[in-house]
Amino acid sequence: MALTRDAIWQAADALDAEGLKPTLSAVRKRLGSGSFTTIQEAITEWKARRQQAAVPTHEPPPTEVAERTAILAGEVWTMARSAADRALTGERQQMENEQAELREQTAEAVTLADALTDENDKLKAELVELRDVRAALDKTATELAELKRKTAEEITRTMEKANRKDTEAIEARKAEKAAIERAARAEGQFEALKGQLADMTAALKGGRA
Repeated sequence: MALTRDAIWQAADALDAEGLKPTLSAVRKRLGSGSFTTIQEAITEWKARRQQAAVPTHEPPPTEVAERTAILAGEVWTMARSAADRALTGERQQMENEQAELREQTAEAVTLADALTDENDKLKAELVELRDVRAALDKTATELAELKRKTAEEITRTMEKANRKDTEAIEARKAEKAAIERAARAEGQFEALKGQLADMTAALKGGRA
């Protein structure tokens, strides 16, 4: 199920209420899953909403001051408000520039984190495949050992028969040849699996590097 913005905001609010900083990793851990890119976009909006709520509002001058100072007070107040607005505008512009730079840096970090996550998942999949190949190799080695044992027994029985009759000896030699060929094919399969395992191991090491 895809994560919603409200779910991410709720997780950030919960972490903040607990006195914990709602970082991307902390929010993802609280949610249990989710793309860093999706979480980062929602957290950026969450921080912007909190900053807007924290900006103080301007109050008008007291009525008594306006009545007593009349035009002079109004001009002074206007000049003060204008200066304050210019200062606030400059601070807001600086804050927006810093936030834009921070968002760009965060986006780069999120992209890298997603790439590392994908690479980690790929390595895990390759490791599972490598284990499967190793298991197949072990199984083939066991089967090869058993085949060699049976082949040795067949050769022994064949040689015994060869000593009894010429006709039986001919058939025995045929059986012996077939058994040797089967053993050779099994040996070839075993060597092929060993080569595949070596290639995958080298590829896995190269990917980690």
